[in-house]
Amino acid sequence: MKQRPFEAGLAAGQATASAAGGAANQSTTAGRMYVRTQGFGSTDEELRFLQRCGVRHKAGRFPFHPDRGWDLDDLLRERERHEAFGMTLDMSALPIYEQFPNIIYHGKSPERDREIDLVCEMIRTASRAGIDSLRYNTCVLNIDRTEQEEGRGGYMYTAFRLDKFPAEEQVKLTAAGRVTAEMHWERIEYLLERMIPVAEECKVRMGNSQEDPAVPPGFRGVDKVLNDFEGMKRFIEIQRSPYHGWNFCIGSIAEMLEDSATEIFPFIEYFGSRKTINLVHYRNLLGGRNSFREALPDEGDMDFFKVLKALKDVGYCYGIDPDHVPRSADDPKGYYQSYAYCFGYINAMIQAVYGGD
Repeated sequence: MKQRPFEAGLAAGQATASAAGGAANQSTTAGRMYVRTQGFGSTDEELRFLQRCGVRHKAGRFPFHPDRGWDLDDLLRERERHEAFGMTLDMSALPIYEQFPNIIYHGKSPERDREIDLVCEMIRTASRAGIDSLRYNTCVLNIDRTEQEEGRGGYMYTAFRLDKFPAEEQVKLTAAGRVTAEMHWERIEYLLERMIPVAEECKVRMGNSQEDPAVPPGFRGVDKVLNDFEGMKRFIEIQRSPYHGWNFCIGSIAEMLEDSATEIFPFIEYFGSRKTINLVHYRNLLGGRNSFREALPDEGDMDFFKVLKALKDVGYCYGIDPDHVPRSADDPKGYYQSYAYCFGYINAMIQAVYGGD
């Protein structure tokens, strides 16, 4: 008897899950985009929730050891844990911002040399564990927001309104002190010149994040350098390698723009055509530079079908990740409802843009 489409798809998914062990470096997506997430741990409850939402790729969370970074056994254990649920580890976080303050935040030698050595060894460990992609962050400032704003159905969204950000806080220095654009670039370049050759040798794709939000130079003492088109172009040119690229956050890029509905597409074309997009954060927003609130994928200024179509057209074939989802007091978990909505939306959009392919 001929299988119906749903049954055929279910059988294919079960076959993929059964074959997952030992195949973390082999794509099972046939060159297609896929839904993934970085927002969950590895309990049975979390992994079953992701299974129900059609998610088979996610970031892992690995124990960090200050003296040596990652242990191979920890990574293998986490990989095997996910594969038992049919999950592939994808773009897990390399904690440069969180654990290595001397590399970018302080830019302090010789301490940063020791920290970069650890980062490089962590990339080697990931490769030995069969993990082929990592994301990281070279920001000095963490994400700044003003008060939350309410959206549809009582969802609470994060927002940034520069005119509501206290003036005294805008000029107050962090522990990093004054970081000029020249200083910021020197720290980024110093890291990349040592890290990317190791990633290339180990065949581990790397994806850096844009800085969120885009703000005027000197905001809280920092000149951000990865929050406009020219800065993003310069970053890619520092190391020309197929393993050097972006955690390409649609939302963070939209925050740089005056009219994201049209201005997002040159970014996709430029960086996508150069094969420098290694992960996509799929976050919409209402507003633009200096004044916005985040939004669910179907309610923001950007047409997210057109965005995904543009990514397909440049040959992007990796993960599409819901990002900064809103929360609700009516949700026992706070965010499961919005994640489920986003996962379903992304899966539907992927099916739509590929059509009969």
